[in-house]
Amino acid sequence: MKIGFFFNDPSPHSGGVFTYQQDIFRSFLELAAKSHHEFHVICEHHKQEDFSALPGRPANVHISPMDGPEPPLTPRRRVKLFLRRLLGKGNRALEKGPKISQAAAVLVRNEIEFTWSIGHYEHEAFDVPYITTVFDLQHRLQPWFPEVSLGSLWDSREEFFSRYVRRAAYVITGTEEGRREIENFYRVPAKRIRVLPLPTPSFCFNPPAADNASRLQALGITGRYLYYPAQFWAHKNHANLLHALRLINEGETEPFQLALVGSDHGNLDHLRSLARTLGVEQQVLFLGFVAREDLTALYQGAFALTYPSLFGPDNLPPLEAFALGCPVIASNYDGAQEQLENAALYVDALAPDSIAAAVRQLQANPGLRQQMIEKGHIRARKWTATDYVQEIFSILDEFEAVRRCWQ
Repeated sequence: MKIGFFFNDPSPHSGGVFTYQQDIFRSFLELAAKSHHEFHVICEHHKQEDFSALPGRPANVHISPMDGPEPPLTPRRRVKLFLRRLLGKGNRALEKGPKISQAAAVLVRNEIEFTWSIGHYEHEAFDVPYITTVFDLQHRLQPWFPEVSLGSLWDSREEFFSRYVRRAAYVITGTEEGRREIENFYRVPAKRIRVLPLPTPSFCFNPPAADNASRLQALGITGRYLYYPAQFWAHKNHANLLHALRLINEGETEPFQLALVGSDHGNLDHLRSLARTLGVEQQVLFLGFVAREDLTALYQGAFALTYPSLFGPDNLPPLEAFALGCPVIASNYDGAQEQLENAALYVDALAPDSIAAAVRQLQANPGLRQQMIEKGHIRARKWTATDYVQEIFSILDEFEAVRRCWQ
């Protein structure tokens, strides 16, 4: 089949989305030559040179910009256009219909038979069969959070999922919990939903040697610290973590610092104010966006990852922590124990005393902390981007017999 592969090359500032898409795309390039399908990487026209220059791009991977000039007519396309005119479906009829999008136009231009998108909310429901990925349906589960409901956000998410997900040939989700949510909310048949766990980010395996102590010192780390990499959205639940920090440091001669990494999405001022109110502002480091080398150093030096996010059913930072030897204290959101298994300590993230108790548990029992690190290493290597892409290729092979039923 001719496969259209939508890859939007997100910014590093998008956090986990960037990490996930880069890993999937890299593994796709490494494995594509083993597939008998023909792939077209569909990108914006101004990124064509970047994609065309990719080292080691297999011969069956082509670059197809979305807004480029119409390519020369091939003999096959000439015949198809002649038949369309003969049947009364020529240019005049097409001009009277609605104008199709650039993305849809590139599918027609390249005679794409199937598409695969690894992004989120990127494309309309095409006439061409497609695979899409659902990371979460939290606008249905927790619609009160502003990042999924403010203004027209709830409506736009609902419109997207109602049309795009329900029409997909296959929907990819990371957990069985995710499968249940897709079935329940959008009535997608179970056989069209495939569970492919989020892969552990590749940058966490065998990171280059670095002077972590100097990096941490430059970031303001002066002693033991807890770590939470998350964009500053309300659902990331930094607020209850700050309350927990106050409890953790009560009576401590060497108080924990809390290193917070991420871009502001409207909640940072509220958290700075809360830290002042709670009297923990001297222990909290709002580090903003940091380079990957600093991100790695922060994981490797932390006493623990405290991950109180309220959104699931799966998340990337705990996997990064596992691979980099950082014990994980995680919110018990729906899907967490399925994804993280026995490699994390689970807490009620809306109860600051529950978070504080888990930190004290690791303090009091160094052997338990070491056990969590060892379990994390095992879980981290269980599923990689290579495994993920191989499963996608299997789905493409499976659907090929269906797709040959029409031109």
